[in-house]
Amino acid sequence: NTRPYNTTNRPYTTTHPYPPWTTAPTTRGVSMCLRYISDRRSFSVFTLSPSSYSLNLHCNGDGSFTLTFNGYNNIYLQPNIRLWSNMIPIQNMWTSICVTVDTVKKVAQMFRNSDMSPRKLLPFRYTWSGEPVVDFSGFEGQVTDVQVWDYPLRYKEVLYYMSAGFYGPYQGSMLNWSYISFSIRRETLLEETYEQQMKLPAGSRKPRRRLRRDKIPRKVFNSRKSKGIRRQLS
Repeated sequence: NTRPYNTTNRPYTTTHPYPPWTTAPTTRGVSMCLRYISDRRSFSVFTLSPSSYSLNLHCNGDGSFTLTFNGYNNIYLQPNIRLWSNMIPIQNMWTSICVTVDTVKKVAQMFRNSDMSPRKLLPFRYTWSGEPVVDFSGFEGQVTDVQVWDYPLRYKEVLYYMSAGFYGPYQGSMLNWSYISFSIRRETLLEETYEQQMKLPAGSRKPRRRLRRDKIPRKVFNSRKSKGIRRQLS
């Protein structure tokens, strides 16, 4: 004879935000900002890759940009609409750009210095998940202040970045230039700081501050013939 026995299902808890066999949850979108100097007219700016669905931004010779999804879906962005007419360029030696992708509204938009592009509908349903990896393969020039957020930036947040923190602080939620890991291949020069001589035009007044200005340390990398620089959130 065997003796019967009873079993009970005991609840358990875990400290993981999601089970290890599942992928990271998707976000509301992604935004990336950076500053660059280049003497090229047409060049690849960056490739932003999470666990899947890479984004590539290419600067065209006419001043427009091409944003490519997964290597074959393209949208053209022309940031030539003045958004902040009274903003004095704080870092006039750099070209400052931001790209925002809203996966809820299914739109993308680009900003360059004081200008913006019209919002464009995404060619397909795009999702974003995973940790960002930024690849500057093919870019020839100088890059600094790379920031990545896991949501589409609002206009005032873009203004904070474009003014180098003059009107308000900024910091990427997924990738922050002050805390970043990287790998270097081929000919690349990495510098801890880059002295910027910024002077206001003669006779102009300094813009009135609305918020306290935070001084953020800067690092820069200069790539002359780099075919592969990868910066990844540690």
